[in-house]
Amino acid sequence: MNLKNRIYPGITCTSARRKKDHWKSQLKEINQLGIKEVALFPTTLKPKEREVLYKELEKSSIKKIKLVHMRGQDFTEEEINYFYKRWKTRLFNCHENSFDLLYKKFPKYRKNIVLELNYDGKIENKLLPGKMGGFCIDLSHIKTAKERHKVEWDYMLNHLKDTKFMANHLNGYSKNKKRDLHFVNNVKEFDYLKELPKKIFSKVIALELENTIMEQLKFKEYIVKLMK
Repeated sequence: MNLKNRIYPGITCTSARRKKDHWKSQLKEINQLGIKEVALFPTTLKPKEREVLYKELEKSSIKKIKLVHMRGQDFTEEEINYFYKRWKTRLFNCHENSFDLLYKKFPKYRKNIVLELNYDGKIENKLLPGKMGGFCIDLSHIKTAKERHKVEWDYMLNHLKDTKFMANHLNGYSKNKKRDLHFVNNVKEFDYLKELPKKIFSKVIALELENTIMEQLKFKEYIVKLMK
């Protein structure tokens, strides 16, 4: 499995281990390294906070944003237009609880919106992912769903043949806690990837980690070797 050109560093705004404004230091690193293609996760940022992020993106070395994690409750048409036109973004993922709403809200972009599954044992979308862009499988979420015997794993398997797998989030996984990790301390926390079906690995694989960009790039090297 050749992943070298399919894994992208992620600018993240979660706060598992770091304050959500750690995106600023990640973006600084991206500029220092001259990185041109990334994934973006403004998941926890409210509209005004996202405006600050977007202004900083304009000053950056980035040329293309491969995947954007939409905040379903307040993401606007202006924003999706901005990413599609300015950053050539063609994939926008959302959680189950926003999927049906965004189908109605953004009819023009239905084939660009992909479904991310959680592991809470509920399928909150009534609309099938094949009616939109397909799946964005969070690899650690789906591993957790499998190990906890949650319905999301079976839901994914039932749609292996009729749904496109367009994108992935790639995080760490804790075997002891049976859960996803947005901050990775040990590369062995990626070893779970070898246990997942190859079919679900997509052309756009986004690192959703609070770790520094340099650490993300080192993790990428490990993952590429792991999956050969």
